[in-house]
Amino acid sequence: MNKLVLRILLFVFVLPALLMVSMWNFAFHLPLALVALVISALGAGETAALLRAKGLVLNPYLPYLLGMIFPSFAYLENAGWLAADQTMVLLAFAIIAILIRQIFANTEENLHTVLGKVTGIVFTLIYPGFFVYFILKVQSLPQSWLLLPIFFLATFGNDAMAWLFGTLFGRNSPKPFLVSPSKSLVGFVGGILATFAVLVGAFFGFPELLGKNLYLVLILSFVFALTTIVGDLFESSLKRSARVKDSGDVIPGRGGVLDSIDSLLFSAPVFYFFLQYGRF
Repeated sequence: MNKLVLRILLFVFVLPALLMVSMWNFAFHLPLALVALVISALGAGETAALLRAKGLVLNPYLPYLLGMIFPSFAYLENAGWLAADQTMVLLAFAIIAILIRQIFANTEENLHTVLGKVTGIVFTLIYPGFFVYFILKVQSLPQSWLLLPIFFLATFGNDAMAWLFGTLFGRNSPKPFLVSPSKSLVGFVGGILATFAVLVGAFFGFPELLGKNLYLVLILSFVFALTTIVGDLFESSLKRSARVKDSGDVIPGRGGVLDSIDSLLFSAPVFYFFLQYGRF
């Protein structure tokens, strides 16, 4: 089965399943939180694999645990069992403990790997877990059963239309980014149009869900579209640096977990902060 068929099947079956899970308000949206926990852990594991390809020495299991920290905090906050300031305290002490651990290197060889270990630990803690945190935080907002599907449609719609426009019309279009030389300018335009269609459509289809100011929603659409594209390009830069084609091979037709969620990551905090402070 070729990649095109696999991508279409994933879009047709996986996206509706994800939308259904995101709308299922059971035990403070526990189903989506569990999905996010697994995805974030696997994504952190793939991030660690990319770092190992560059020669960094990392514990084989720790990245998976680090990847679960931010999604776990988000769920505990949403359930009312943890406050945001308490999250910061726990996170600060966890990072301090991880850094202090490095001073107990018991061999010269272990001492020489401290810088690489610290770099890997901090990066796998942040990427992708820190950004997944904001996806789950949307669940704490009123009408999250609508907001999350809109978020997923705006990001995956951007990704799908960028690929479609690029495939159909991008052969002779400029390819502006060395980190992803197959992605064309016309593809980016198609992705931006898709994001505008979803968010502006939501503005008119669900009055006041995204606020009352159309101009702010237009600004959101533009910034959201750009961060969706940049999220994808950033992950491409990691793969190019590690000299690998995909971040993994767990998802047929897509590669790794990071290859499938990269478009979501940078747009998640943009969407969340707009909902918190930009809806007028």
